[in-house]
Amino acid sequence: MSLCFVSALLFGLFYPFVAEPPIEVYLPIYALPFILILSHFLLRSGRTKIAAHALIGFGWILAFAWISKEGGIHSVLFSLCIVMIVLSLLVLDEKSTYVYASIAISIAAARMISWDNRFWINFSGRQGDWIMLAGQVLGFVFLILLMRIALFGFRRIKDEISQIQRYAKLGGWTLNTVTHQAILSKEYLALLGEPEAKEIQILSFEEFLQRYVIPEDIPKVIGMMSEALKNRHDPNFSSVFYYRTRLKNGEIRYILVNGKYRDDVVGFGTAQDITEIQIAQEELRRSQELFSKVFQLSPYAIAISTMDEGRYIDVNDGFASLFGYTREEVVGRTTFEINLWVDPEHRMYFVKKLLKDGLLKNEETEYRRKDGRIIQAEFSTRVAIINGQQWLISVVRDLADRKEAQKLRILNLEILSQKELIEKQKRELENTLENLTRTQSQLILSEKMAALGQLVAGIAHELSNPIGVIRSSNELLKIHFAKNEQKIDRAIQILSSLDKEQKEELIRIFEKAKTCPDLLSPKELRLRSKNLESKLMERGFENDIRNLAEGIAENGLDSFLEEFPKLFGSSDSRNVLEFVLEEIQAERHSKLIEMSVDRTSKVVYALRNYSHFDGSGQKSQVCLQENLETVLTIYHNQLKSGIAVTKEYNPVPNIQANSDDLLHVWSNLIYNAAQAMNFSGELLVGVYESGKERVEVQIKDSGPGIPEAIQHRIFEPFFTTKARGQGSGLGLDITRRIVENHKGEIRFETSEKGTTFFVTLPIC
Repeated sequence: MSLCFVSALLFGLFYPFVAEPPIEVYLPIYALPFILILSHFLLRSGRTKIAAHALIGFGWILAFAWISKEGGIHSVLFSLCIVMIVLSLLVLDEKSTYVYASIAISIAAARMISWDNRFWINFSGRQGDWIMLAGQVLGFVFLILLMRIALFGFRRIKDEISQIQRYAKLGGWTLNTVTHQAILSKEYLALLGEPEAKEIQILSFEEFLQRYVIPEDIPKVIGMMSEALKNRHDPNFSSVFYYRTRLKNGEIRYILVNGKYRDDVVGFGTAQDITEIQIAQEELRRSQELFSKVFQLSPYAIAISTMDEGRYIDVNDGFASLFGYTREEVVGRTTFEINLWVDPEHRMYFVKKLLKDGLLKNEETEYRRKDGRIIQAEFSTRVAIINGQQWLISVVRDLADRKEAQKLRILNLEILSQKELIEKQKRELENTLENLTRTQSQLILSEKMAALGQLVAGIAHELSNPIGVIRSSNELLKIHFAKNEQKIDRAIQILSSLDKEQKEELIRIFEKAKTCPDLLSPKELRLRSKNLESKLMERGFENDIRNLAEGIAENGLDSFLEEFPKLFGSSDSRNVLEFVLEEIQAERHSKLIEMSVDRTSKVVYALRNYSHFDGSGQKSQVCLQENLETVLTIYHNQLKSGIAVTKEYNPVPNIQANSDDLLHVWSNLIYNAAQAMNFSGELLVGVYESGKERVEVQIKDSGPGIPEAIQHRIFEPFFTTKARGQGSGLGLDITRRIVENHKGEIRFETSEKGTTFFVTLPIC
């Protein structure tokens, strides 16, 4: 533009001195530089429309005034006309195009007819001048038709482009920083809630902000435009931002603006409605936030990993808690690097199954924790496509609680099944006892069968005790199982309320409770109960704590309150304690019934096979203390009323023996001692070492002792000092045979202060 200005100035100053006067027809061409300079200043001042009218209007006049004078309608004029039509439609509007074309054609036509006050065409002259005039007229007509066709095609193209922009929700804008005027396309106006707009709109930038931008976003729009102005000289810089506009119906729409500055004055760009995209992005963001919260707060272990390598991308706190790793130790490493799978082949199997089915649900497997402990877990996995890559999202749940609940259900089912078996065996034993009693009555009538009558009476005595135990324990089990369904629900509820450490303590309690507690004298039981009542009151227990204290003392759990503070220190400790007592008592009653049935079966078997008794029962590791405790528990009701039982259990190793046979030994010795004291006195049961390879059991009573006259006969079969029906004389004989079958020895020491039986058994 500066070059045009300088050229025009020099031409105006020096041309009169160096050239002939210009021909009139060329004067418009000489004015072209000045028109360009004028248009430039108009554009700089923001008067875009005026500059366009000046430049394009002068171009129309220049074309027809010059070319029509110099040669009429020819190819140059057609080409130039087409260019002017397109420029007029692009820069101006259709109306301006018609106006300028009409003015230019009119001027050209007038110049053809008249020039310097005379006709340019001599109507009385040659025929060629008429032909030329006819050609000019036809050319103008043809130009008008050409313009109409071009305008129609251009209008159609323009309408289609407008429709496309509206369909794409796209509009255009320009901003003049000098005049602060903004020009909005009609497509842009449609985005702003004015779909009826037919033409562009020119308004001030301040008016645009007040009318179309909500107040909260005005500072952002101004800031982004200022930043774009600062970077206007950077050809690669463009400003991209969005703002919110409120339509006439109150709806909020999001408008994305993308633009840059063309020069120091004018900025231009596009605007697009991204409301749906923004809403979708907002929904996606909320979904991501929700997923992140669920991911982090879920109590289950959740991990995101690659499918091919099993490399962890992220894990939550539940994963770290379950497997013992920190998040930093896992992220970026594969399952093989942290040795998570007990059997790595399982992962390959599950991956193949996942590729086949598309989903893994509630699959069980074994994992290895960081500390090396193997855990059983259930996991579900699905494939997620993120950024075109396959990821695995896995949820893992520890099955320890479920397995424990399943074990409890199975245990209850087994107990129910065992109960039915016990009932059946009890009926069979009662029938057997009835038959034996009837046989005994028949044998008593016969002098010949007197010995056998005494034998049957002794067996009836041997069977009556375990049947009583079975009946008593069975009644207690009936009471226990009457609420079986409630107990299962209660057990599940209590287990779910315990944390990990409390569950571990609960498991240790059940393991520890498998050892039978010492039998307590009534005095000692009362003393311990009193102490426990005080402890329970200190821990906040109320209501019926006496029965609770007695139950704890009888089951030997009085030290558990201090041993397991976490379990019995919670707000629900009473329910936990009652649950523990009920389950331990039920299990012990079941064991008592089972042992009583087995012992009675052994007695019947011994009677049937007495003549060839060899005691060839299967041997196993036996704990003498537990073996003795079993017998003391069976006779607990008989002993507790008047006999003070003292236990001296020294630590000795387990021995290789038949547990059932030893039960017969202790049953006979303990019951004989109780009878010798008339169920009133003191009973000592002790276990001691007897050298390196043997152990010794002592059973001492405070009875009157064994008379010297019969001491040598007490181990003879059928010898008894008891009245008829009270003993068979087989007890000590069977005891001696069992001890000798175990390669042991039995002896006794007696005096007026009592009798002590010594049973020595080998360890192996």
